[in-house]
Amino acid sequence: MTVREIYEVIDRQIAPFSLAESWDNSGLLTGDPQAAVTRALVCLDITGDTIAQAAAAGAQLMISHHPVIFDPLRAVLKGHPVHTLIQSGLSAICAHTNLDIAKGGVNDCLAKALGLRDLGPFEETGAGASLGRCGTLPEEMSAGELAQRLREALAPCGGVRYLDCGKAIRRVAVCGGAGGSLMERAAALGVDALITSELKQNIWLSCKAAGLSAFDAGHYDTERVVLGPLRRRLGELIPGVEFLEAEDEGIVRYL
Repeated sequence: MTVREIYEVIDRQIAPFSLAESWDNSGLLTGDPQAAVTRALVCLDITGDTIAQAAAAGAQLMISHHPVIFDPLRAVLKGHPVHTLIQSGLSAICAHTNLDIAKGGVNDCLAKALGLRDLGPFEETGAGASLGRCGTLPEEMSAGELAQRLREALAPCGGVRYLDCGKAIRRVAVCGGAGGSLMERAAALGVDALITSELKQNIWLSCKAAGLSAFDAGHYDTERVVLGPLRRRLGELIPGVEFLEAEDEGIVRYL
């Protein structure tokens, strides 16, 4: 199996790259499309730590959620992940917003972890696709109860910040990663709560004014839920390649 063939499996059967947002940079970003692959590492971010894990495991390919090249690079110097990838002979396939949007991707995995039912679209992106999901909790909860459920569902989770608008929560919108810009969409849909990450002060205040409870469970924690399912799915579709999941990526620590 080659790097290109694995890319094509992801494109056809897991997270079509055509779903990626126009500003995104998903795809095969470094390496040799014709290189043979017997082992690959699945991770959220390509960093010095995850590259070291891949190299130590004897992998030829890294499959990450966040693009290792996002903004135009003006230099690629020693210590930069792209330099280290090339030096290590590793190829990199990055599935970002296409994996957020795809069925069975980041947001479906986040919704499943919370036990949400009756899933529907949140922010429609065209052709019936949606960035984020809306769903219904099995029973009504207070904001404090939902915060605890979220922390347990994402364990080990560094923590959950939340805004309690003082009403019972049943209908929820989720967007893994930084979804604060979808606050107005969530309010317009009439959901009781928004679960995402990287909420800024102005978004908290807007949620408060709209009567929308909000939960910030961290960028890493709201997205890493996809890694295990993605690894297993790749293993099912490509039995000739061993897919490994990155260990603790060690990006952020909490006291």
